[in-house]
Amino acid sequence: MSHFTPALLARFRRARGGLAAVEFAFAVPLLLLILLGFYELDRYVETTRQLERAAAAVAQMLTQTTTDVSRQDLVVATDSLRVLAPRVLQDSARLGVDWKSGVQLGMTSVAFSTAPGCVSACVYSAKVSWSAGTSRRPCNVSLTAVADNTEPGATTLPTDVYGPNGLVVVDLAYAYAPVFATRLFHGFTIKRSAYLQPRYLKPATALAYAVPGGDDLVTAC
Repeated sequence: MSHFTPALLARFRRARGGLAAVEFAFAVPLLLLILLGFYELDRYVETTRQLERAAAAVAQMLTQTTTDVSRQDLVVATDSLRVLAPRVLQDSARLGVDWKSGVQLGMTSVAFSTAPGCVSACVYSAKVSWSAGTSRRPCNVSLTAVADNTEPGATTLPTDVYGPNGLVVVDLAYAYAPVFATRLFHGFTIKRSAYLQPRYLKPATALAYAVPGGDDLVTAC
């Protein structure tokens, strides 16, 4: 015999006790997911900013030299990433890996050339003079001009940097690993580059490396 009489069922439908607790139980996972998403987004934005600042700072270091770039200049520039991009150290400590394993750094001197005797509306071509680091640009390849908002590539340069003077290019690529939901987001690569002309060299001069034939740090082209 059923114990659920019409009166009991009617009273059950009118009951509101515990409703807030049920709603809260449904809302908490969604709110938690939103909070974690904002946290991860903030980490990504800050990491991107650090990489942008780091690439610009390394380019500044190299372009301020009054002579050829030395081996020591490249070592100092590489090690400076630990200060310029502290997120790299933090993430490597969290993952238990060497800090250099997740970041790729390329430091490249680019020379431009144009048709002999050209004085106006010149069309320039760009080639690598030398390249250093763990992400080197290839030799004997004409670099392609692309739109300024295009993601940096090993064989491309923004259209606006083409001109008569040499150029120093610093490429950074970082394997970003999320803190949360690593099974859903397996990480991705953040790429940022900086482009600066040598400050104290004569116009139309590309920054040279102190060892003309290159060494274990530098590929000379």
